[in-house]
Amino acid sequence: MPKTHRRTSTLTLMVWGVLVLALGLGIGLLLSQQGCGRRQAPAKREAPKPEATKPGKKSAEPKAKPNAEAARPQRPEPDHGLPRFALVIDDLGYMPPELVTRLCSLPIPLTVAVLPYQEYTRDSAEIAHRMGKQVMLHLPMEPIGYPAPGRDPGPNAILYNLPEAEVRQRVRMALDQIPFRRGVNNHMGSRITPDRTRMTWVLQEIKASGCFFVDSRTEKDSVAYDVAEQLGVPAVQRKVFLDDDKSFAAESQQWDRAVKLAQKDGSVLIIGHIYPETVAALEKLVPRTQGQVRFVTAGELAR
Repeated sequence: MPKTHRRTSTLTLMVWGVLVLALGLGIGLLLSQQGCGRRQAPAKREAPKPEATKPGKKSAEPKAKPNAEAARPQRPEPDHGLPRFALVIDDLGYMPPELVTRLCSLPIPLTVAVLPYQEYTRDSAEIAHRMGKQVMLHLPMEPIGYPAPGRDPGPNAILYNLPEAEVRQRVRMALDQIPFRRGVNNHMGSRITPDRTRMTWVLQEIKASGCFFVDSRTEKDSVAYDVAEQLGVPAVQRKVFLDDDKSFAAESQQWDRAVKLAQKDGSVLIIGHIYPETVAALEKLVPRTQGQVRFVTAGELAR
């Protein structure tokens, strides 16, 4: 075979070889890319969600904002073994809001009793409620000696000679006067509270309103607490008056007497009045009593 022909054949074979090799490399590269695509597909799956619902595991998500009830400060546990001490302050309604605000700034649970039909009746109840204090209706009732000077219980009072329908109507009217009221106690009333019939009328209306009752014990012969028990109205009785004498020495003595009664009996309810002297005394008496008693509302003692 001539040398020229052999060179041509060899060159042709080399060209075909290069083409075959290039074709093989192209096919291999194509197959390789498809294989990589299949191997990378799982990376497209979503990351697993945190197992927040499994017991014992903490979620990585931010905690929900606590609600108002959870955020409210709780009483310290050590107080739970202490005697309970309920402070009630009567006669709110005619004193200016500044004094009510000062009273309700005391850092303890307490209960205020608000007179109906007074200039600051609604303001007093609203301030006390807003500042976290318990509100009661201070229900005006006829005292012994009415209508002598200093013996007037106020407008639309429960009077002894009123017919039953009028007594019931006046109780309902007074209840409607006091927003946020949870209970009722008597203002004066030494002529009414010893009378079982009239106290039954009054307490049946109080029961219908869903309120508890505090017998202020303005009369030693009162049957109000007994009638409340018979009717199934949660009730509690006053044990000590704080401020018959408004001097600090006298109020301090009465306060200490109430503390001793609480320690003896397990609980006590003491009643004072919204006098400037009493509010000033409480600002000293309350701090010195911390750790000796557990302050509660009147409603917590009513049973």
